Amino acid sequence: MRQIAKECGIQAGSLYYHFKSKDEIVAEVLELGIELIANAVKAELEQLGKDVGFSDRFHAAIRAHLNAFFLHRHYTATHIREFKQAPLGARTKNIKTRDAYEQLWADLFAQGVREGVVATDVDLRFARLLLLSSMNWALEWFKPKGQRSFDELGTTIVRIFLNGCSARTDE
Repeated sequence: MRQIAKECGIQAGSLYYHFKSKDEIVAEVLELGIELIANAVKAELEQLGKDVGFSDRFHAAIRAHLNAFFLHRHYTATHIREFKQAPLGARTKNIKTRDAYEQLWADLFAQGVREGVVATDVDLRFARLLLLSSMNWALEWFKPKGQRSFDELGTTIVRIFLNGCSARTDE
């Protein structure tokens, strides 16, 4: 607590004015980590509107997830790396937000199935978890100021996810 207070430029006891316990601080950081991403993706999808097809919405959602993930990486990385080790109370509070975010992706995949872009025999829960895991793990290897942009990363994820790594026959 002293280290957190020092970073904030306040006395350690002052933290307890805002938070009742260390666990409450952890819960808040976890919540911010997922909320910042979820809000960015929701805003992007709302801006596009429901009349836009699955492929464009899918790409926009991936791009928004990646941009928010890296923009707010101090919170998002903590959420990804520390969730399982966090106290039960902090995790319990956060599960509703995580579930709502996963539902957003479930609805998006359902749109893909309705439009015939996503195969009906694909386990959509597995696909959703695989996609989210791959985007979140990009934190470990993707360099935002490297050779590729977020949009290129998003385009690559969409291509591999929807078309696999098979050679293209249309080229």
